Amino acid sequence: MIFRPHFASNYTLIISLFLIFIFQSCSLVFPVIAPFDDLPQPTGPYSVLTRTTAWTDSTRDETFTPQADYRKIVVQVWFPTEDKVEGSTTFYVDDPALRLPALAKQLRLPVSLIHHFDRVKTNSYAGIQSSKFTPGFPIIIFSHGLSGMRFQNSSLMEELASQGYVVFAADHSYEANITIFPDGNTAEYRAGTRRTLSEDYLEEIDLTQLSIIVKDMSFMIDQIEKGNSDPFLRDLPLNLEHIGAVGHSLGGAAIINLVAEDERIDAAMALDTWYIPVPDSVLSSGIDKPLFHLGQKHWSDQNNYLRMDDLMSNSVGPLFKLHIPGTKHTDYTDMPLFSPFSYYIGYTGVTDPEWLNNLVRESTLKFFNSYLKDGDIQELKDLILSEKAVSSYIFIPSTPAVPNN
Repeated sequence: MIFRPHFASNYTLIISLFLIFIFQSCSLVFPVIAPFDDLPQPTGPYSVLTRTTAWTDSTRDETFTPQADYRKIVVQVWFPTEDKVEGSTTFYVDDPALRLPALAKQLRLPVSLIHHFDRVKTNSYAGIQSSKFTPGFPIIIFSHGLSGMRFQNSSLMEELASQGYVVFAADHSYEANITIFPDGNTAEYRAGTRRTLSEDYLEEIDLTQLSIIVKDMSFMIDQIEKGNSDPFLRDLPLNLEHIGAVGHSLGGAAIINLVAEDERIDAAMALDTWYIPVPDSVLSSGIDKPLFHLGQKHWSDQNNYLRMDDLMSNSVGPLFKLHIPGTKHTDYTDMPLFSPFSYYIGYTGVTDPEWLNNLVRESTLKFFNSYLKDGDIQELKDLILSEKAVSSYIFIPSTPAVPNN
């Protein structure tokens, strides 16, 4: 799908949408005027399986609830299989009766305008089957931003899984748009409204969202390391020696902090990251693992990229940066792929979402191939340098010479 807006088509759509709102017939007319497209096909050689579970971290108190409670998250995994998979692929929205009202509230739209979103299909199959490869595949952890969703970048997850990666993502409870647990209970978005903590907790729990998300991801890796002791992880083709992380917005800040705190992470991909919450201590010390920032050219808060520059100037690399003109924050999720409606109402800015999606998928894949699979770094450099219309930066430190004995 390639979408390039023209004035005439804009005018027609605006008039149509105006009539829709006037006559309040959205549920019947809007799916015809602005249908949602399914996700684009992944390009890798493997079929993609997916499954979901809930994990409880019995070492952490849930500070968003008024009563003492353990921290619980919903986790999804995408993984490759060589087997022929029968049946239909899964729907994008997991529980539309609960998910769509929460999403409509976030977007400030009537539910009737997005009710047909529940028909969107992915390219993943329900992962009841086992997937055995020897050796296993590198692991990638994904983290969404404030009011995001674990599957908001499913096109990227499916691409990585189809190319031989096992990708995990969690709904960060109370920071996600909504978290829907297997028993039907939910955790709604409550960022910034946690219960007051006693003085005993203040030194242990950072009052920003960042520390909670970082601990979610470290907990996820702890669980993954248990392997077949958890039925959810049974027969997954895991290579625990190579772990990468991807994050969007606040999730990008979280993975940078995760790299600084958790030695198990080997490389980090930051999608239009919000650097304001990254601790000053991390900015000043930098990180010693490969980092790739891919995002819009300008943020409304100029301090955001100033802090990114501080981080990169204090990091030892390898470092990569691509700034795409004309894009907005949500362009680095699946949103622009579904419908041009998001562009018309100003939620996305990219005029060619297929091109941007391909760039995000290909650059992320080549980055992780370079640092998790010992791929050719030149392929990543060539891709970055081939994009003439974007602002780019590459820093790869030279390898110290080995003295002759």
